[in-house]
Amino acid sequence: MTFASILILVLIAAILLSLLFVFFHIFIYLIPVALIAALIIWLIGKFSKNKTKDNILSSRINFEDFSNSGPKSNSRKRARNVKVKDVDDKK
Repeated sequence: MTFASILILVLIAAILLSLLFVFFHIFIYLIPVALIAALIIWLIGKFSKNKTKDNILSSRINFEDFSNSGPKSNSRKRARNVKVKDVDDKK
């Protein structure tokens, strides 16, 4: 490689590095903006939760419906033509 080709490669690398620095520098400046937006969204959620709390409580699942009262007789059909084989775990 000649001196000119090395100089051109170094200049290209310097330009690319400066572009990367500018690109990531923009992200560094956007961090406070993102934090403020997240804070505003959190505050809106916190204050609107109190208004919809009654709606959430009324729509919850009643777990007493899933009690172990036994299977219902007509809810499932019996399996037909089913064969069961033991699993051989020996390898």
